[in-house]
Amino acid sequence: MTRAIYSAGWIYQQGLNGSSATITVPDGHVYVVKQLTFYANPLLSPARGFFRDLLTGATLFSAAAQTGTPSWFGFYGALVMGAGSMFRWEVSATATDGADVYAGGYDLIQTSTG
Repeated sequence: MTRAIYSAGWIYQQGLNGSSATITVPDGHVYVVKQLTFYANPLLSPARGFFRDLLTGATLFSAAAQTGTPSWFGFYGALVMGAGSMFRWEVSATATDGADVYAGGYDLIQTSTG
């Protein structure tokens, strides 16, 4: 068995207030999340972001921006998500406030040989 490696971006969302689309890792794939970013400049109250593993409910990364303070946070690492794993960004902000969020990395695709 070999694996093909492709760069991938799964979540790109501007002004998120609520949940992003849920990403589910398909059979035969492993997703390696290498970069997470969160940017917010809330006007009304603090904005909080959570990158969650939905199968366990674990928060794998979080960030918060204080009211009236432009804030950027980034994660550079390796979160390995096997087939069937599900993840998303969740942002809690007031009214029209929100955050720009991103999740990207590598898609390791199982290929057959021969």
